[in-house]
Amino acid sequence: MRMTWGAVNRPKQGQSISGDTFVAQEWDNGQALFAVIDGLGGGEEASFAARSAASVLEEHPDYPLEQLIRQSHHALRSTRGAVIALLRMDGTNKKASFIGVGNIGIQVYSNQPIKPISKNGILGYRMPTLLELHYSYNSGDTFVLYSDGISGRFNLDGKIDIALPPQSLAAAILDRYGKTNDDATVVVIRD
Repeated sequence: MRMTWGAVNRPKQGQSISGDTFVAQEWDNGQALFAVIDGLGGGEEASFAARSAASVLEEHPDYPLEQLIRQSHHALRSTRGAVIALLRMDGTNKKASFIGVGNIGIQVYSNQPIKPISKNGILGYRMPTLLELHYSYNSGDTFVLYSDGISGRFNLDGKIDIALPPQSLAAAILDRYGKTNDDATVVVIRD
């Protein structure tokens, strides 16, 4: 089974530019890199911070996750900063690695316990002690990365069908749990 993914991004109500962005890169060898990045605040300055971090990931997607975080931190020093959820997946060996910095979310729907956590911090300002978590996962598991523009009560508790295709699932999560007073981004990955 090939990895499938979907993503949605919406600016805060009344704004035309989102301070959130996402990265999704796949390779023919079954490897992939996904991220949700939330620039602090909103508007153009937040968007610039988020896009600056995304550029680091897009330019060096094969770098180790910790190195990507550190380079993003350095690149954001002159911006207002950002928070990030960074996930690398190996679809061939069913392995995933995750680092999160700041108020950013990830939920995993699997038959086995996979509980990624983010460390408090802000890229560009206050780098936490990084915690890279490694997991094995099963075919069909669903990973959901999301910014804080999605309600903290977000849970696929039967109100949204987890079996929806990833793009439809991302849109349904945004529609049901997205806050209108913040930028919001959801990336759904299924392997």
